Amino acid sequence: MKKPLKRIIALIGAILLAGLAACTLIVAIFFPEAGQLFAVLVGTMIGLPILLWLLIYVLGKVKENML
Repeated sequence: MKKPLKRIIALIGAILLAGLAACTLIVAIFFPEAGQLFAVLVGTMIGLPILLWLLIYVLGKVKENML
């Protein structure tokens, strides 16, 4: 897998994580009664890097098998 594609995926992931962190902070400060939404946002912040790593890994393996 080429390095630019990995960098693009990593940049998208970093932007998404920053947005999720901002949303989580806003929900925690301004909507304390929305505990379920807060839990979903925290879970997404944990799961997103795992999913992005899996995407990069699988794309790398698919590229290897095609060559």
